[in-house]
Amino acid sequence: MHCRILILILFITLMSGQSLFNRFVGTDPFIGSARSTAMGNTHLLNSTGSTNVRFNPANLGIMTSRLGFNFQLNRSSVFERWSIPIKDFFGEYFANADYVANEFNYYDFSGGIYWAPILGNLAFGIDYSPLTHFSYEYLEEVRGDYDTATEEDEYASKDPLIGYQNLTTDGALMLSSIGCGYNMNFTDIININIGASINQINSSGISDRTNIDTLKLYDTYGYPTYSDIANLSNYPDVDQSSEIPKSSFISLSTQLTINSHSIIGVSWEGKANSETTAHITSIDSTNGLFQYWDSSTIEDSIFYTVNGINYIKPEMKSLAFNYIADADHGISLSFEMNQISYNGHLNLNDYQQIKFGFEYLTQLGTPIRGGLVYRTAFIPAMKPVSMFTFGSGKSIGNLEIDYAGTYSFQSFNYPDLFPVEGDIRADYDLVRDSQLNLQLALTYQF
Repeated sequence: MHCRILILILFITLMSGQSLFNRFVGTDPFIGSARSTAMGNTHLLNSTGSTNVRFNPANLGIMTSRLGFNFQLNRSSVFERWSIPIKDFFGEYFANADYVANEFNYYDFSGGIYWAPILGNLAFGIDYSPLTHFSYEYLEEVRGDYDTATEEDEYASKDPLIGYQNLTTDGALMLSSIGCGYNMNFTDIININIGASINQINSSGISDRTNIDTLKLYDTYGYPTYSDIANLSNYPDVDQSSEIPKSSFISLSTQLTINSHSIIGVSWEGKANSETTAHITSIDSTNGLFQYWDSSTIEDSIFYTVNGINYIKPEMKSLAFNYIADADHGISLSFEMNQISYNGHLNLNDYQQIKFGFEYLTQLGTPIRGGLVYRTAFIPAMKPVSMFTFGSGKSIGNLEIDYAGTYSFQSFNYPDLFPVEGDIRADYDLVRDSQLNLQLALTYQF
């Protein structure tokens, strides 16, 4: 119990998120099973069920069950705060004051079926799972001024709500995968497995909406008493959508079982490009970050710079090692390294992930899982992040129940998303973004 509490505390304090840029680069495109997610996102050697079809098709050839299917629910919760620096009477920095607090949820699911083996040592599997999503929601309440001194005994707020500034993007890509794995036995202990899969990114859509909602206050006679919109942005409303065509990539993997304690795995996953017929993406030259608005092209004109999408699912090369101290009543340790390459797409950096995960079986057979991930930054202006993961599971006959969770937090500086004409603010806003991701998976094996 104390171990679970410690893992949860560490997990809540040290992870990363950047939902503001979902529209441009999507969320993490490597979403795996609940078990492998809980063990530090070590998907290569710790994936379960049909998720092996994408991440390690070689593992299909050594699954113990003849037939199985799985279903998984995923939920992502985002909480985002925007702050501006405030100063004391002497002009010195005092604190950051929040003026926006947004929260939104995103749900998706995955599932599949696998046959292992069917023909001798050959096994097959089919998987349907999310690849990434581009959803983001921004809602800002705008306050104004109201002079209550004009009438005696009048009760009113001195900072009434005068409107809302909204930005919403929506879109997701789902992945259909089919693959096979083959097991080659050299001795009673040493085994080599190879596998391959074809992964199709299904066609989808993406949409953008922005609008400025203006409110008015009225007196008891029905006359407007407040109509000052000086604190509202004059940005135009946007309502646009685009269709994303399908694309595909392949996955190859092999793993070597050295003995009953040690397994080594290697995999390669190709890149894929999903782009709309027309697409525009703008990067601010002053800070290197993606931008939604631009007023530098034509004087006194403001444009929503995003149109369509040019999304790259990056190439990934992975190397993993598992050490199993005791398969029944012990601890399993996992190490994995990923080299992820964008090849200069949208000025994104190639980046690396170093992962560590563990699974400990209690005397009651309940697994306790956790992990640590270190990831370098793929957006040039961002910083590297460290991540913690956790989870557990339960077996009831042929049914396996697994759950996992990840929490993330990251802060960075970004210009005001809806600036107001005449604003003398010199500093960038401080954006603090935290994400809680939960997974619940059900697997039934015959």
